[in-house]
Amino acid sequence: MKVVTRDRGEIIHLAGLHGLSPALGERGPLLSGEHESGAVRCGWEEFFRAVEGRELAVVAEGEEQPGPPRFVPATQVDAERGAHRGLSGAVAHARRFVWALLGQAAAG
Repeated sequence: MKVVTRDRGEIIHLAGLHGLSPALGERGPLLSGEHESGAVRCGWEEFFRAVEGRELAVVAEGEEQPGPPRFVPATQVDAERGAHRGLSGAVAHARRFVWALLGQAAAG
């Protein structure tokens, strides 16, 4: 399952799954491995300020295609997810979470 998010908690979780830390590089924020060259590690708050300042979102492929999270323009995420903003988006997200928690396929 592909994860596309701007949520801080999800981004921290994805970084942890891949053993990555917040960092800043010449081209902006990145999630850095232990031996990443050109990256300066930073705290999460500084990292998220850079992510939000550049209006980025994080995309990570699911278990079928594992790979490190990557950054994309937030507008691309908004277009891909459709109208999942505001209350309707939150309700749709909560519904998917409950279905996953119950171990059932999401309905429609």
